[in-house]
Amino acid sequence: MDGMDDKQFMTIFWVVMGALTAIFFLIFFIAQMVVPDKKASDEFTNNAVVQRIEPIGKLNYAGAGEVETNLAQNSKVEARESICSTLEGNFKTHIVKMLNEGPLGAMVFEPSFIKINTCDSINFEMTDAGHNAVTIAAPENSIPFDTEYKPSTVVQFDTEGVYLYQCSPHAMMAMAGLIQVSEPVNKSKIQEAIQKFESAVMIPGVKTRMSDLFKQKVK
Repeated sequence: MDGMDDKQFMTIFWVVMGALTAIFFLIFFIAQMVVPDKKASDEFTNNAVVQRIEPIGKLNYAGAGEVETNLAQNSKVEARESICSTLEGNFKTHIVKMLNEGPLGAMVFEPSFIKINTCDSINFEMTDAGHNAVTIAAPENSIPFDTEYKPSTVVQFDTEGVYLYQCSPHAMMAMAGLIQVSEPVNKSKIQEAIQKFESAVMIPGVKTRMSDLFKQKVK
């Protein structure tokens, strides 16, 4: 160009490239915040949708298929009676919120780790829109769960061990949580599941969020 030397041209070039890069990442971040039009696909929900029917102790599967081996169940899961329906006790309901921002950063469950007793329940509350809670890995013979983007979903846990779950549309941002029901009888399996989950996390600053939480909390 007339009147422009190579140094000026390169300066303008890199300014333009920097602006385009910033716009790209801004659009990417905004896209993660958008409420999904329909339930996102994931390796669990493509196979079966878990429904809990009244009374809460009664567990049921709908749309049953083959459950992924990383859910510790590689055969068709049949409807079964929860052991909690025959037990007596002061079972509690705990609250886990789905948030765009929390103590651990952006896109989190609060609390991200919770320890409960067998037959306690968790009420997953969609405090901020556009989130769900879906099982990634769980104790053997347990029933996985999926909150299906509902404002509030109560899930009762009748099998001891550690559960790893995620928010499907924000998994790449490390939106996941851990639930310990009584004793952590499946620690090694959950560690493997966490490694697989974190390999797909795209945000460097939160990539080890679950493994750090596991080391600190699961005893």
